[in-house]
Amino acid sequence: MTSADHYAPRHHAPRHHDAPARHALGLVGELDFKQTLITLWRRRYYILLLTAIAAGGAWLLVSRIQPVYTATAEVMIDSRRTRIVDIKEILSQLSPQLVTVSSEVEVLQSRTLATRVADALNLYDDPEFNTALRPEQPSLFDFSSLRSVVTQVRDMLSLESPAPMDPTPAEAEASKRAEVIDRLRSGLGVAAVPQSMVIRISYRSPNPAAASRIANAFAEHYITEQLEAKFQAVRYATNWLNERLEGLRRDLAASEQAISAYRATHNLLESHGASTTQQKLTEQNSRLVETQSKRAEVAARIARLEAVGRAGRGMAASDELLDSSFLSRLKEQEATLSGQASDLASRYGERHPQIAKIRAELGEIRGKISAEIARLTQGLRGELAVLQDREQSMSREIREMESRSFSQNNAEIGLRELEREAQANRILYETFLNRFKETDQQETIQQPDARIISFSERPRSPTSPKKFMLILAATLGGMMSALALVLLVEKFDNTIRTKDQLEQLTGLPALGLVPQISGPAGSVAAYLVERPASSYAEAFRIACFAIRHPPDRPEPKTLVITSTVPDEGKSLTSLSIGRTAAMLGLRVLLVDADMRRASIGAKVGKASDLSLAEVLTEGLDFRSAVIRDPLTGLDILTARADGRRPVDMLAMADKVQQTMQAMRDAYDLVIFDCPPVLSVADVQILARHADATLFCLRWNATPRESVLAAVRMLTDAKANVAGVLLTRVNVRKHASYGYRDMGYYYGKHRNYYTN
Repeated sequence: MTSADHYAPRHHAPRHHDAPARHALGLVGELDFKQTLITLWRRRYYILLLTAIAAGGAWLLVSRIQPVYTATAEVMIDSRRTRIVDIKEILSQLSPQLVTVSSEVEVLQSRTLATRVADALNLYDDPEFNTALRPEQPSLFDFSSLRSVVTQVRDMLSLESPAPMDPTPAEAEASKRAEVIDRLRSGLGVAAVPQSMVIRISYRSPNPAAASRIANAFAEHYITEQLEAKFQAVRYATNWLNERLEGLRRDLAASEQAISAYRATHNLLESHGASTTQQKLTEQNSRLVETQSKRAEVAARIARLEAVGRAGRGMAASDELLDSSFLSRLKEQEATLSGQASDLASRYGERHPQIAKIRAELGEIRGKISAEIARLTQGLRGELAVLQDREQSMSREIREMESRSFSQNNAEIGLRELEREAQANRILYETFLNRFKETDQQETIQQPDARIISFSERPRSPTSPKKFMLILAATLGGMMSALALVLLVEKFDNTIRTKDQLEQLTGLPALGLVPQISGPAGSVAAYLVERPASSYAEAFRIACFAIRHPPDRPEPKTLVITSTVPDEGKSLTSLSIGRTAAMLGLRVLLVDADMRRASIGAKVGKASDLSLAEVLTEGLDFRSAVIRDPLTGLDILTARADGRRPVDMLAMADKVQQTMQAMRDAYDLVIFDCPPVLSVADVQILARHADATLFCLRWNATPRESVLAAVRMLTDAKANVAGVLLTRVNVRKHASYGYRDMGYYYGKHRNYYTN
């Protein structure tokens, strides 16, 4: 396997440094803040200039502003009232609530109150409010020429509106009054004092006496307006109540007449409480209940007697038998005989003659008891029939009374309805009559709901403009605007200035920063050789070492050097890396592959007889076209434009590979100085076959979008990009940015170099 096989086209793998990355994440906030401070310090002169302009403009403006004086009067919403008589007011007094205070603030700011003040103070003849009375004053800027230009353009475009009709005297007067009132209200300030019932009335005016007079006038007319509103409300209420009383009086008379007519029609007498019919009905119902109770009791006694008669025995348990003295004697005889019979039976047995006699007597006595029970039952049946007849008679009478009561109740319903209507009219009439008498007395005892607690005095010093605060605010505003502008410009800076920015953007390793060297092309190219201990030479030694000793692959032998756009220093970089490698003892060939804008020959002061184009197209040996750098022994194959398209020549893949392999075998390092990536396609062809590609990027110049596009094109071409080199770095400016990379130490540790 040849050395070229080690450099098969591959994508560059991102590097991983875990510990530094974690440390960097912890310092992100600190670095961002510090970088912001450095940016502001670098642009400090712009910030100071913009701040000075803002402060000067504010001073000029403030010096021309007319001073304004503010006078303040105070009124308090007073809920405490002096009650001469306990009469309810037409307009209720203001309640001590924040909503009430806010409403009164709106009243004080109303156009109606402002009109009263303007009329009272005759402000229509005051030039402060009537602009027509003001004398002409010179303006800070003369707009007369601008007005004439606008008029001409409007006439040309036919945009002039038709001339308005002349206003009538009444319209002109109304317009003047409206303008005066608007100006009066513009200077008024009304605000409620927090956590209180006090309202502060302030007026701003260039005239301190006028400010005090107008503030007091607003307070006084506010109180007067309250009283007038109450007087007007009382007069309106009195007139309305008087008219309403007449109607209520007529309604009451009509209601009473309707009651009298209804009583006469239905033959109803005035009564209090229940009617006679109703009382009789109640009594009869009570008697009916009593009769029904007695009937039920007699029926129950009959049932018990019949039960005793059927049972024969158990007569002693009946209460109805105890009510008869005859039955009581029979019972006693029965008990005596029963006892004797039992005694004899226990002595002599059931067949004793005496026992038979006793039992015969018992049978006779029990027959008499049964007869007596039948007689009692018959008597109760007669009593039950009487009670039933009485119950039926009383039920008929109750039904008749209910019928009469129902008819009478229907008539009384209508009567009660008329009486309720009359009573309602009477109450309403009496209420309105009392209110009318109270209202009629209120006109002489009205009190306002607010009082003036502080009249305004003539202000001694102006309240605006606050010159110091305005100038300070303008200065701070100008400074903040300048800071924002500087940071915005910095934010939209689309170039690359540090290795970190470069690696974050492209994902490729940054191989170093090359300082900017001024002077003719030849002297700049020789600077590396003439000053080998300079920071410029050190930058290329670092880059050469990084290219020659990659961490994860063999040393490259063919190196393509390109850039994004022209003028990024890639040709000078190619020559410098070639000379650096030659000075390190390597066999190095520098091929000028930029066949459109060849520059290597001009930088070394000599050119080859043949070029890369002739080597590729005519099959010549490249060694015959190589020239030697007199300063370092570097071999160089220059180029020149001969009318042929480089793309066509480089497209011969086999020939290009053969030539590059021959160069690789003859030298330790072959460098191809190729055109910019975004300019032509030559570099993509060569980069595909080279072992490594070095990408040059001009410091603080090339847009990031262009860099990404170039890197993407190289990646698409399967180029092995070894890294990126920042060229033409202004070391002094780079250090002022606060970057702590290689460019910073070039400036800070300059004692290590001989520049």
